Amino acid sequence: MKERALLLFILFLLLRPNAGHGQDFPSAEILTADAAWCDLGDNLTVAEILITGEIDTSRFDLVVGIQGTRDTLVNLPSGIFSLYLNNQLGRNEYIVYKLIEYQEYSTLENDVYDTLIMEVYPWPEMTFSAEYESLCSPAEIVFRAKEGYPSYTWDFGDGIILGTSTNWISHTYISQEDVDELNFQTGLRVRTEFGCVDTVSDHITIYPTPNADFQVSPVLLFYPNTTVNLSNTTTAGSWDFIWDFGDASRNYTRDPGEHVYSSWGVYDIEMEWSSPMCSGSVTKQIEIRPPKPEANFSPETSGCPPLLVSFINNSLYAETYLWDFDDGSYSTEANPDHLFQESKSHHVKLVATGLSGKDSTEQIVTVFDRPVAMFEPSTTETNNLEAEISFDNNSVGGIRFLWDFGDDGSSEEESPTHIFSSSGTYTITLYAWNSDECTDTLIMEDLIHISDGEGSATFPNVFRWNGSGPTGGHWTPGSIDNTVFHPDIENANELRLIIFSRLGHRVFESNEVYVGWDGYINESELAVQGVYVYKAWITYSSGEQEILTGDVTFLH
Repeated sequence: MKERALLLFILFLLLRPNAGHGQDFPSAEILTADAAWCDLGDNLTVAEILITGEIDTSRFDLVVGIQGTRDTLVNLPSGIFSLYLNNQLGRNEYIVYKLIEYQEYSTLENDVYDTLIMEVYPWPEMTFSAEYESLCSPAEIVFRAKEGYPSYTWDFGDGIILGTSTNWISHTYISQEDVDELNFQTGLRVRTEFGCVDTVSDHITIYPTPNADFQVSPVLLFYPNTTVNLSNTTTAGSWDFIWDFGDASRNYTRDPGEHVYSSWGVYDIEMEWSSPMCSGSVTKQIEIRPPKPEANFSPETSGCPPLLVSFINNSLYAETYLWDFDDGSYSTEANPDHLFQESKSHHVKLVATGLSGKDSTEQIVTVFDRPVAMFEPSTTETNNLEAEISFDNNSVGGIRFLWDFGDDGSSEEESPTHIFSSSGTYTITLYAWNSDECTDTLIMEDLIHISDGEGSATFPNVFRWNGSGPTGGHWTPGSIDNTVFHPDIENANELRLIIFSRLGHRVFESNEVYVGWDGYINESELAVQGVYVYKAWITYSSGEQEILTGDVTFLH
């Protein structure tokens, strides 16, 4: 009997928590982590404190500091104690100073000094104002808010949202609609250095203005032709107009049509527009001289470079011509051909000169931008037939692409990946088109070299549950993922993988190269954490076969 009692006592000491590790009793540990948040109004939280004594039936006193005030919580049991905290704005510090254990015949004390910090950040209180000289479009408004915050997000109410680090921003509102006014709902979102966010809103009224303009034709006349045609191109709306023709005569209609001058001279034609809140004017000048050449040509065209244009001269009353092709070259031919190389809008100008002076006209020949096809492969040589080679598309100006991989494979992706299924040398071709359907082609001869390599397979000795649910075990070569148990394998055509428990029960089987074990039994039941045994039968592309066995640890 004495021997049995001695054996039980030794077993108790060995099995007691922390036996042999020098654990000081009693002990108290704050399990709750430090935290910080923006003020919620009610900032109550709970701190969980683990109390451990030398004897489980002991009672304990816990000496704590709550926001600078020391207090003793008495007659507590061992285990997890919940302390309710009424956090205030700012830094809240809680300290466990000491734990006292009361046993039947003795008392133990241990100085703990474990701390917990709870930070409650204040919310910003934000307002902003608008400063302006005029509310007529285009209206430049300066919005200004309180200083001292690191991030301001401005919503101007017209679909534009901008962020700044300064407390002010300038924004221009444009409205040319036929409406009395437009109201924009503006808003400001500010973020403090602690991440606390406040949002305020206001509204601003913008009064529309037209896109005011008119065309006068011709602007240069030769007496006795003194009639000009006026075309009001101002955007539609309930605007009022006053025309001043510069000869002491006026018109109060929107479209005066034509006007006849009584003599030659230089005249300023002013069109004034107005609304109840806004007004403005546009002025253009004409000159009536004492017939003149009329310069005219075609075509006004566009195309991809190099663009050859044959110009047809339709000028009247001219004897000599000077063409300016807006690329540094000129011609004095009547109907020249010109090859445009530079991608831009060429303002082609023709000056026609006759006995009564000269005239000029201008048309635009648009030469579109041409894309530049460029790319770079992730590698040019590999002996792994399963390797995915990615192609990084560095083309400039392209929006549509076609890849020819030289093995009857193609792709329309911008930056594709491709697996070459057999060994050989492959020429890669990239075709690039831009939005104007201009194209460029890049051919890289014998770029990719694929060779048959030896097969290999290695298995890891541990993998981990993904924490969410079954995935089917599918994996991609080259990916880094330890939530699916599979071999690191090269040049394999077939794989059979079986997983057994330590008791020899079959828990998983796969007959696909790229399907491993995700830790689930029958695709629904999560396997327990522990050590499992695998066996794999592998057939490589060379025809060689290999059988591998081992164990793997599954972790939760």
